[in-house]
Amino acid sequence: MNFITTRIKHPAAPARKKRRGLTMFETALATVVVGTAITAIVQLIYAVTQENFYAQKTTTALTLANDMRELIDGLPLADPAVGVHLGPTNGLTQPSQFNDVEDFANFNANPPIDAHCQAIAALSNWKQTVTITHILSGNYNASDPVANDASVMMDRIQVLISYNPPGTVDWYPITTVEWLKAKI
Repeated sequence: MNFITTRIKHPAAPARKKRRGLTMFETALATVVVGTAITAIVQLIYAVTQENFYAQKTTTALTLANDMRELIDGLPLADPAVGVHLGPTNGLTQPSQFNDVEDFANFNANPPIDAHCQAIAALSNWKQTVTITHILSGNYNASDPVANDASVMMDRIQVLISYNPPGTVDWYPITTVEWLKAKI
């Protein structure tokens, strides 16, 4: 038996071309990754900006409080001619006229003043509020209820710094500096 084998040649399958570019899935995945990264960066920038805003406000407030402290610390506790009192005496109205610590009781400055009693007009949305209370002898945590008690040997001085954001009517407390001053 003679078999003739014939081979039928089939045309070879065309070789696969190397693909070029990205598939739709790869493109979508890259978009999600890049979008998430950009969102995270924007949130980080916002958070850092907010922290910078608060740090700037706190620094300004501490500077204003320390200016007031520097101004007050150089004065005697009470005017020897008037004695112990709270509030300006003898018709004094301007802080540059105040000659003792107790003249500053319930004093408000808006715009705030510096350590040389000069108004800082550029900070008109800031306010300094000074509160002074007499301290009972031997108890630094108790206030003397008698406003003009001649036995007062020490005052608690508190300077509150408030900020009024532009376009609002409310004042927001930023910082408070408090210290004791003894009668010398």
